[in-house]
Amino acid sequence: MPVRLLRDGLVTWVVIDREEKGNSLDLEHLVELREKLSEACSGEGVVVALRGAGERFFSTGVDLGSVASVRGVEDAWRLMYEGLGGACRAVMECGKPVIAAVNGHAVGIGFELLYAADLAYAVRHAKLGSPAVRWGMVPPASTTLGPILVGAKQAAYIALTGRLITAEEALKMGFLNGVVDSVDELVETVRRVAADIAEAEPWALAQAVRLLRSARLEALVDRGLKTLALSTARPVTSERARSFLEGRRRAG
Repeated sequence: MPVRLLRDGLVTWVVIDREEKGNSLDLEHLVELREKLSEACSGEGVVVALRGAGERFFSTGVDLGSVASVRGVEDAWRLMYEGLGGACRAVMECGKPVIAAVNGHAVGIGFELLYAADLAYAVRHAKLGSPAVRWGMVPPASTTLGPILVGAKQAAYIALTGRLITAEEALKMGFLNGVVDSVDELVETVRRVAADIAEAEPWALAQAVRLLRSARLEALVDRGLKTLALSTARPVTSERARSFLEGRRRAG
């Protein structure tokens, strides 16, 4: 299955397994991601951790084939607000801490998902960023949560340039909690953080998680994702996505 669960002691891993597609997500897989996240959040374990399969990609975002296929507001709303929005809500309504374990490139929505998670760690070789404006779309979290969580200038740089940054740059800018040298070390770091979290009294932990997320949920879902859906519905967005995909096929 493209999204799978792995039980690992205190950690329940939610793994996006579309490595041949850069762990990108179309509507079907966004719905599956939401369902798997909800299952993980209601099951055993202290922490839920989200990662991609393999060692190259966390997620390269929404599958550009899906973007190229959008025909009007209804399609865009289903893909971005219901599909992506459902996955973001599943993270931000989870009763457990959620850690983004960035095992490779986190691009587009793969990067924007970091804002929904409570903590984020990345491997050193990862590249991160949100090139949405280059496709004619608006990055939903970088424009709403970014100024609050990492500062106006840092968020503006990501949102307005679409440039990818290194994991070290992301750490300095405040997008990450830490950077490690390998995927194995990343897994061990998540386990170690989960063990620290497990020392908390459960009621206090749940309240802290709820308060940390309350402002983020409204900003990301109600403002950011609505704007993303509307921007995706514009013909120029699907045209740019199609041009890129056609160019890549010719080059291949």
